[in-house]
Amino acid sequence: MEAGVFIWQPQAAVGLLLVATLLVWLRGEKARGSSCLTLFALAGAFTILATLFPWVGAGEILRQTYPILPPFGFSFQADLLSVSLALLFLFSGFVIALYIAAYPLKHDERRFKTAFLFIMACASGVVLAGDLLSLFLFFEAMSLAFFLLIIHNRTREAVAATYKFIYLTVGGSMCYFIALAIVFVQANSFAWTAGGFMSAASLSALAFWGFVAAFGMKAGMVPLHFWLAAAYGQAPPPAAALSSVIMMKTGAYGMARIFHHVFGLEMLSRQGWDILILILALFTILYGSFCAFAERDLLRRLAYSSMAQLGYILFGLALLNYAALVGGFFHFLAHGMMKGTMLLCAGAIVSKTGKRKIADLAGIAWQMPLTMACFSLAALTAVGLPPMNVFVVKWYLSLGALSAGQPLLILFLLASSLLNAAYYLPIVFRAYFGAENRDLHASLVWDRLPWPMTVGMLLFAAGCIVFSLGPVNLPLELTKRIATGFLY
Repeated sequence: MEAGVFIWQPQAAVGLLLVATLLVWLRGEKARGSSCLTLFALAGAFTILATLFPWVGAGEILRQTYPILPPFGFSFQADLLSVSLALLFLFSGFVIALYIAAYPLKHDERRFKTAFLFIMACASGVVLAGDLLSLFLFFEAMSLAFFLLIIHNRTREAVAATYKFIYLTVGGSMCYFIALAIVFVQANSFAWTAGGFMSAASLSALAFWGFVAAFGMKAGMVPLHFWLAAAYGQAPPPAAALSSVIMMKTGAYGMARIFHHVFGLEMLSRQGWDILILILALFTILYGSFCAFAERDLLRRLAYSSMAQLGYILFGLALLNYAALVGGFFHFLAHGMMKGTMLLCAGAIVSKTGKRKIADLAGIAWQMPLTMACFSLAALTAVGLPPMNVFVVKWYLSLGALSAGQPLLILFLLASSLLNAAYYLPIVFRAYFGAENRDLHASLVWDRLPWPMTVGMLLFAAGCIVFSLGPVNLPLELTKRIATGFLY
């Protein structure tokens, strides 16, 4: 396949998911049928996009534009980063959909599953979009649909969390639209261009920070993180998993695109914007970690942890060198497995026992041994113990800090590791050595969860191992090739 040849896979994959979304809605409350349809659609979209891998793996960039949004059209682009992330999203979505099939959702399951599949279609569209305008349409549709998952339980707190998310989303949309208008006036182009296409004109800074506000809000970047803990605390755990594993990544992906393919690294460095992003990334890592340490609700602790973990990606992007970019992009892939495991385990605990407070989890490992084994594996991964994947991330970020001539930044990474240990390991220790629930182990065997929930947790936990161990770390090798392509 050569560049310029018609490619049908991106639009076919997104279209399949959108058609399946409509069919899930039309099926009404037939839960088993809608779950099977969701799983088949996600597997089908994955298979379609996988056929692109031989070409994008060889370094080709494939693009298709449709003249439906004049003067620039609506476009898809398939390169190694976009296809890799789309495949990761679809695999993760399949695992979460399998989990949802057995999770005891309250109220309207049809609405939840319809919104979930629509968000999956839009998230795939975000990473496969070929320009700023096409990305904007997918990004905003995805963002607005997520409020249906936050408000799902219909409590007063859920409504308050939904309003907070909507206000920030609308504010981010306005910033994105203003930035888009400035790019249109100054550059007359929206398409990704290696090295960027914007010049240092008078309103370029406003455009850059408009994009940063829109994408940073979705990635949980300080000071645009206020929606995160409230949403995770009130939405059903599968929705929190969808946000952390997939939706937040679209914000970080958008930042990577505007850095490398809209403004360019030379302009970022000349204007000093990279330093400001680096400062925001460090604040995000440390503030998220301190908030997670202080939080006593399990899901809210995981929310602040997600915020801190996404800060590693921003940190890698802001250093503007190869090693840091490898660390940041590898965290795109590895974080989903680790945090997906934790959130599905947390959902299993909440659905089985009704317990959310960390203080109430003493001895829970005797009641739910498989769940806590998976959670413990992911927690050790998150702390960054070698050779687990977050250790690999921090190793490359440290190399990036040394390459940038800023060795003191390594101290921030070490501090974040200590904080990770401080808020994750007590959960594990309490679960195994606390006394409150240990008398239950004689009557409760292997968690007694529905098999789809168990399989979902095990698949993500297996991902933690695949991304960490083995004679050759294939995801890391893939990440190195992506970073090499980005640094043109």
